[in-house]
Amino acid sequence: MSLIGALYPSVTALGAFGVGTQVIAHNLANVATDRFKASRTLYQDLPPYSGVGAVTQKLDKPPGALRPAQGLPESRGTDGRGVIHGFLETSNTDVALEMIGLILTSRAYQANTKPIQATDEMLGTIINIKV
Repeated sequence: MSLIGALYPSVTALGAFGVGTQVIAHNLANVATDRFKASRTLYQDLPPYSGVGAVTQKLDKPPGALRPAQGLPESRGTDGRGVIHGFLETSNTDVALEMIGLILTSRAYQANTKPIQATDEMLGTIINIKV
């Protein structure tokens, strides 16, 4: 296996964790948006020596808290727009869980930069020996 091929799993993991960070940022940016449904990133191993992939999915549960629907017509039941019996569903984003996810994702990202840094140092040493 070539040196570049050995780095491929780390490089794909960096891309996957970048997607995860974007999803968390999107969730946190919409924490005050009514009827917003948070998303999660699922990471999966790809075939051998193919790295890590990221799949994003919307979370329907748990629902957000309900607040009085001011300025919206009162409804009897669910109207498909998040209004339930005169109450509006708020975002189901949990800031504490998102911050924990952000810390874990940033640490995983940082860990996957180490093989790339080590390879860079080895190549620098090889170049210095040859010169």
